[in-house]
Amino acid sequence: MEEKRIVSINMFGGFSVSCEGMPVALDYANTTKMMQLLISVLAAGKEGIPRKELISRLYGNDELEDPTVTLRVNAHRLRKYLKTTECFGDADCIKIKAGSYFWDREELPVVLDTEVFLKTAGLALRETDEDKKITQLIHACHIYQGEFLPELAGEEWVAVTGMDYQKLYFDCLREAEELLKNRGRFEELLELGARACRIYPYEEFYLIQIDCLMSLGRFKEAMDVYEKATFFYFEELGLKPSEEMMERFHAMSDKVQFRAAVVTDIKDGLQEEKEKYGAYFCTYPGFMDCYHIVCRMMERNGQAAFLMLCTMVDREGLPLTDENKLEKYMEKLKQAIGSSLRKGDFYTRYGANQYLILLIGLHQEDSAIIQNRIDSRFLSFGLKARAAIEYKVQPASEEERPGEELSFRQAGALWS
Repeated sequence: MEEKRIVSINMFGGFSVSCEGMPVALDYANTTKMMQLLISVLAAGKEGIPRKELISRLYGNDELEDPTVTLRVNAHRLRKYLKTTECFGDADCIKIKAGSYFWDREELPVVLDTEVFLKTAGLALRETDEDKKITQLIHACHIYQGEFLPELAGEEWVAVTGMDYQKLYFDCLREAEELLKNRGRFEELLELGARACRIYPYEEFYLIQIDCLMSLGRFKEAMDVYEKATFFYFEELGLKPSEEMMERFHAMSDKVQFRAAVVTDIKDGLQEEKEKYGAYFCTYPGFMDCYHIVCRMMERNGQAAFLMLCTMVDREGLPLTDENKLEKYMEKLKQAIGSSLRKGDFYTRYGANQYLILLIGLHQEDSAIIQNRIDSRFLSFGLKARAAIEYKVQPASEEERPGEELSFRQAGALWS
């Protein structure tokens, strides 16, 4: 008797098919109705999916005269197409029984990563032997290769099912984290944290990596992970580092050590990588250090310094929230600020629609000059939108309590 092929179906991180370990190229996009039919039938497992639910899932928003006929036509096309592939061959896999569509596993066996994940995660979470539990938890985390069917993330059933899988993955990961930490198995936990971060770049998974690297004495690598995390959250999302992240930063800063034979080596390592032009852009933690240093220097030399907050607003003076426009404007505003100020000034991104500037050696009256310079530079980019930059200024001295802010947004700063 001829041994039947086993087809592997992957739905985590994207839908794909492989046969005997070899990937199978499918001629249709996963978003087509025919492929969504295939995916729905496979995802339904041995129980299958009722015809009514399948019609609602595939054609719920379409104005069709007879969706039942449309479903039958698509099912016929799918069966015909599958038989043209070397993997599925002549097998008639999609059957209808008691009003439900299902994949006939006796005709052609399939292994779904979702089913393997559910089984492995369930066994792992119920396991009482700690050694076996750790092994099974790690295995479950490796099976989860990414979001469930990301190409169909806009479909309600995919979103709901995906959230269930995600929760189960997080449960396994967090139990594994606790057990591996208690056992001091930081290398394994580091790998799990790095994998999780590639799928979900959440702060807690960056923190797992930082904590593991610090426990292993690899402080420079931990600092690299910190910088990557803060860059992503601050540059991409406009979010400031949390207190937990700042605590790790200070702990790492105390541990990172550099070795140099002579002072010139140290000086070379301190040089800026980019050409020294315009104001100095830095991360928010770096800006905080610059601010503290400047305030200390002010006590000694009496030089004035001011904080300027630049906020991108709409025609009503409200913070601009349109994400598509906002990122483009904020990148241009960054260029405008950097090229409009002097080398001795510092600036950082403070929020999704804000930049914070530290101006040194100026009078508060000079703020209007700075504003006009930034506005002119920003206008030179030729952006076509009704938006404006709102400016607020405060003395930088740490001793002084914040007084009345100098706030201005001239009519000329509203562009169309």
